[in-house]
Amino acid sequence: MLLRDYLKLNDVEFRALFRNSPIKRIKRRGFLRNVCIALGNVGGLADLSALKGAASDPDELIAEHAAWAIERIQERCEMEASKVC
Repeated sequence: MLLRDYLKLNDVEFRALFRNSPIKRIKRRGFLRNVCIALGNVGGLADLSALKGAASDPDELIAEHAAWAIERIQERCEMEASKVC
């Protein structure tokens, strides 16, 4: 599973996937916030679609971090495009 694929998990799917894992303790909200942060730090253009979906999540914490990640990726791509080789 790619990191961005986790952003599509609803609460039931999250609980089933992490049923026997300590990740379940941070709940979907905390886990997807962390996924957004990771994608903001290392993600690329291919991750933007999933992040845009997460930016519409009803949970404000997830939506805010998805928006932050989108901004970071766009800034990083703009900087890379402007570099002269």
